[in-house]
Amino acid sequence: MTSMLRAVATSILFCLIQLTLSAQANVKFYAQVDANKIIQGSYVEVQFILENDSGSDFTPPSFNGIDVLSGPNQSTSMTIVNGRRSNKISLTYTLRPKNVGIQRIGAAKIKTKSGVLSTQPLKIEVIKASQNSNQSIADVFIISQISDSVAYVGQQLVLDYKLYTLLDVRTVNMVTEPEFDGFYKEEIRASRSGFQREIYNGKEYYTKSVKRLILFPQQTGTYNIEAVPIELGIAKKGSQQSRSFFFSQQLIKKQVVTTPLTIVVKNTPPTTLNYSGAVGNYRMEASTPKRSLTTDDAIIVNMKIVGNGDSKTVIPPKWPFNDSLEVYDPNILDDETYKNGPEITHAKIFEYLLVPKVTGRYRLSAEFTYYNPDSARYITLSKRLPTIQVLKGSNKVVEISKDTEKQIEGIMTSTKLSATARESIYGSWWHNSLLGLIGISSIGLILFYNHRNKSVDTNPDEIKRKKAYSVALSRLEKAKQLMGGDDSKALYEEITIATKKYISDKYKIPAMHINNNEVISQLKNQDINDKILSEIREIFNKSEMGLYAPSSSASKDQIYNDTLDIISQLES
Repeated sequence: MTSMLRAVATSILFCLIQLTLSAQANVKFYAQVDANKIIQGSYVEVQFILENDSGSDFTPPSFNGIDVLSGPNQSTSMTIVNGRRSNKISLTYTLRPKNVGIQRIGAAKIKTKSGVLSTQPLKIEVIKASQNSNQSIADVFIISQISDSVAYVGQQLVLDYKLYTLLDVRTVNMVTEPEFDGFYKEEIRASRSGFQREIYNGKEYYTKSVKRLILFPQQTGTYNIEAVPIELGIAKKGSQQSRSFFFSQQLIKKQVVTTPLTIVVKNTPPTTLNYSGAVGNYRMEASTPKRSLTTDDAIIVNMKIVGNGDSKTVIPPKWPFNDSLEVYDPNILDDETYKNGPEITHAKIFEYLLVPKVTGRYRLSAEFTYYNPDSARYITLSKRLPTIQVLKGSNKVVEISKDTEKQIEGIMTSTKLSATARESIYGSWWHNSLLGLIGISSIGLILFYNHRNKSVDTNPDEIKRKKAYSVALSRLEKAKQLMGGDDSKALYEEITIATKKYISDKYKIPAMHINNNEVISQLKNQDINDKILSEIREIFNKSEMGLYAPSSSASKDQIYNDTLDIISQLES
């Protein structure tokens, strides 16, 4: 028993040491502010944060020309995720700069087990308040912001609807959404972080992104993103009523209109490089599984590219021509798109087959060229592969044996034609047997087709597939009856169920139990064109929005007609 307790204690001590070493390996000490630009007379909060260590002898910077309103206020927190512990110590100051201009906050220092650590200095810009800002600017409004107003086909654009407010805004509801003709659209979750402070036209506001869309231009031209109305729910001033399970705070509804945008879309400039069609920021990896092979085998090269452009515009780069290699068209092993923070990222894997014609040592380099809109130039990524040794293969030659040679006769030099009397087979046993065999085969085929048709009729999956269209029409008829009522949620639920039920029965996809992106991903394997897939995605997006936002009768008619049309296209 004593030895067992000693073993347990040793294990616990070892785990604690590992946790401590793991935490110390990621020790950080840094400073951050809640606003980089403020109005004269306003304040700023500065935090000095130490992660994964305990500190002592904290030395704050000298706040020359800055009044310290409060601080340092200390707070600590600790988390354990997957057995890894992390802790954080924060020291917060509330400061008010005295003068207009760039104010500098120097480095702070703290003594830790890892030694003395210092923060990077900070800069804060202080500007004068506008004299007429109170009269000319509203207390709450929303601005549409696009990452680039001049873009290229295939480039990822981030469209943010940003709220600026001095009021207590509790709810935000987009009444309608603009039409994004010429763009492929994806919605991603806006940041969950709280309000930030920002100066707009000489006035300080609390700001937050309330909706974020990703747009991929599909063709060149000039496009106008129209203004759309958004309904805000604002808490009454001076109201101390808090939310509870039974009662919600009374809100004042206010409608604001977003700012319109203009986007110019161009083609990338002409180039003589082996351009892949990718636009954005990319990285590339390449590998080959074999270091040695024969001329009977193929060199396999896998190229993986990861970037933030439009996956549909990216084509596999052509392998440079080589007299010693026979190159086959590459296969696409994987094409995955996922949401990565504030943007969308995609990854593609190309598989190249290169057949060596001669023996020797091959030094191969994989290259991938993309267009970077930030630097306005083409960038070529290259990866040198390990040297591959190619040996001579079997190169089998068909040989004729002596026994076979004896059976081969020379070619005849002359031809003699002669008529020979043949005995008629009509009525013979051979003729009668052949007729009997044909009759038996016919009966067997009839029985086989009857059995197959009967098994199809009793196959549950086949029955669902045949009835998928009629079931979808029945669901849509029920949705049509709901269009005149006030229950919009029930209408959009019926449309969603009708669409997913049809897909589930028609293509044997568990559409009712997986998310919309997975449904679209599985439909890609059914040879359905991208236009129809885009329309199905649009139906899903509009239905989701309709479940949580009130819609006009026009939008209800539109989504009903779109759903009926897309199901009819799939059926045909």
